[in-house]
Amino acid sequence: MPVITAARIPRQPTGQLPTEIDLTTLPDVLQQVIETALEGARNAPDNDEYFRHMATAILAAGIHTRHGELARCACDCMCDVLYDADDPDGHLFHNGTREIPQCPACADDHRGTTF
Repeated sequence: MPVITAARIPRQPTGQLPTEIDLTTLPDVLQQVIETALEGARNAPDNDEYFRHMATAILAAGIHTRHGELARCACDCMCDVLYDADDPDGHLFHNGTREIPQCPACADDHRGTTF
């Protein structure tokens, strides 16, 4: 007797997700989910919990990340962009003891310097 199995249909690419997004363009409920997830990631006691919170923020933001981490631009212009933390065009500089991430657009426009 023949066995019938479900056909495997190859998934077609649906287009690539963006690697950055302006947080203020998202609905308020998604902004709150992202804020809560980022706060949870900042306070996570271990890597597993950190990456669970990051996954929630990434899913809510609808962006693609290379290694499951996003960053929020924190330079003086206050653009509120979330972006792939591993984006080679992003920039990280130090302000005293604090690390300040810059999204690729800000890094091009007004690159922060360490002091």
